[in-house]
Amino acid sequence: MAANTNGKRSSCNDSDLDCNEKRRTRAQTRKIRSEIFENPSATNMTFMTWDVDPIITQHIYDDLGVREILVEDDCVEKLRPTPPIMVNNGLFPPKPRKCETVHSHPGESRLRPQQKTTPCRWMSQKQHRQKIDATAGQVPWERLSDELLLSVFSWLNKRDLSRCMMVCSRWHNVGLDESLWGRIDLSGKSLRPAALGYLVARGVTVLRLARTDVCSPVFHDEMGLNCMSVQECPLKLQYLDLSMCNIEVSSVNEVLRLCSRLVKLSLESCSVSGETLRYIGQCSDLDTLNLAMCTGIGEDHEAMAYMMQQCNKLTSLNIAWTNLNYPTLAAVVSNLPRSLEHLNLSGFRSLLTDEAVYMVVQRCPGLIELDVSDSSLLTPTTLETLINGLQSVRHLALSRCYHINTAYLVNLGAMPKLATLEVFGILCEIGIANLKELLPRVKVNTRLFSTVARPTTGYRWTSIWGLKCPNM
Repeated sequence: MAANTNGKRSSCNDSDLDCNEKRRTRAQTRKIRSEIFENPSATNMTFMTWDVDPIITQHIYDDLGVREILVEDDCVEKLRPTPPIMVNNGLFPPKPRKCETVHSHPGESRLRPQQKTTPCRWMSQKQHRQKIDATAGQVPWERLSDELLLSVFSWLNKRDLSRCMMVCSRWHNVGLDESLWGRIDLSGKSLRPAALGYLVARGVTVLRLARTDVCSPVFHDEMGLNCMSVQECPLKLQYLDLSMCNIEVSSVNEVLRLCSRLVKLSLESCSVSGETLRYIGQCSDLDTLNLAMCTGIGEDHEAMAYMMQQCNKLTSLNIAWTNLNYPTLAAVVSNLPRSLEHLNLSGFRSLLTDEAVYMVVQRCPGLIELDVSDSSLLTPTTLETLINGLQSVRHLALSRCYHINTAYLVNLGAMPKLATLEVFGILCEIGIANLKELLPRVKVNTRLFSTVARPTTGYRWTSIWGLKCPNM
């Protein structure tokens, strides 16, 4: 019994010694901490303090291989955090830094010093993505250059572009760039006074005004174009289609007066005058002219002769059904340029004769397409003239030329390049079938209407002379 009692006493003494040593160690630790934190200026060190989330403290202790130090309740308030890491910094004054705890996922922690940085640098990936989504689609237009803004405007139609030009003065100036107004289709629209003038002044080169109602005047007085000559302010129009346009003669003259760069022009079914023909004569580069069914030029042979002499680069000419008198028609035939390849002289019922056709062949031996339909005075002599003089013709129209004997039509097979032949109203169905057998390489009666110098043919209603023209 005595031995057991002695053993118990020795074990108690050992445990008391361990407790005393622990208390002595704690007291020394508290003393060191108090000296460091209460008098930081006494040392030339910078301190980095660290803190740990108490929820996962045990996990960190297990990783480090230590256990938690148990303290009494009355000592908890006096305890300081873990002794700081002392870093020698002799060049810079001491600057304590705080720390923060970052949790990547439950059960794991990373310690790093807290720094004054921008929020985006230490922002989590999710918050960064949310910020990007919040600012997506917001383009600072003020920072865009004029070139980029011009590229954006090029994708807009003309109606939206006109609305954008009303936003601010900068957008208005960029929207006036000539590259945005190159081709315009206003067919079937109604234009207010001076609207056409403001439009063509923006540098339009291709303009389609078929079946358009144009109100006078074309140019406003404030524009100052009414008193300018073509040398002072030439418009840049090159392709102009006024077919079946409801426009006054004075308005047509106002536009053509400043259009010296025209290459292709169509005035089909418009009212014109001798002054209009003189303005057309200013276009020395004109190669296509459509005056079919125009009124008002039947008796002014001098203006017609002037126009034909000046437009010596014509390759396509259509003056069908223009009600010309004999002197005016003679002025046309006697001044045809040798460069002409497509010619429509249909509708001259009692004016176009064999002698006139002979003069046409002499002046234009390189004709590819010729239409002399509805000319009742033509005889088989015209066929001999065509066979002997036109070796390059491919399309020939003789519809409703009733004085041409149908038996002579077979002789047209001697024309080496003839591809299509229009003889509507001359032959019956049996005669047409026999003609097709005698002329196997020639297509008979394939076109109801002539396409000479016309801007739109077939189903291409959105283009003029092969150029696509966006509708406004």
